[in-house]
Amino acid sequence: MDAYIGKHILVGLTYLNKDGSVKEQVQLHGNIIAVSKSTVVFERSDNGEEFSIPFDENNLDADETDSVYELKSTGELVENVDFISSWTIRPPQDD
Repeated sequence: MDAYIGKHILVGLTYLNKDGSVKEQVQLHGNIIAVSKSTVVFERSDNGEEFSIPFDENNLDADETDSVYELKSTGELVENVDFISSWTIRPPQDD
C-alpha cells in the first residue's frame, strides 16, 4: 500500500437526494498521505485538510494520460493526476 503514498488523486463525489436526484457534486484533489485496507487519506490541495474515502481498488482508476481536468465548481485546472475515484453518496432511507 505504500506505493500509493505521495500520488496525486482526483475524487468526484455526487450527493443524492432521497428521490435519487443530484443534490450536489464536489471534486477534490491532493496527494495521498495514508492508505489502509479500508481507507485512503489525502491532503486537500485547496485547504490542506485531510480527507478520506473508502479504499477500493476497483474504484481507484489509474490515470495513464496527460489529461488536464477542469473542476466544475471552481474552474481550477488539475494536471499530473495519478488516480481518479468517483463516489455516489445516498442518504439513509426512512424505515
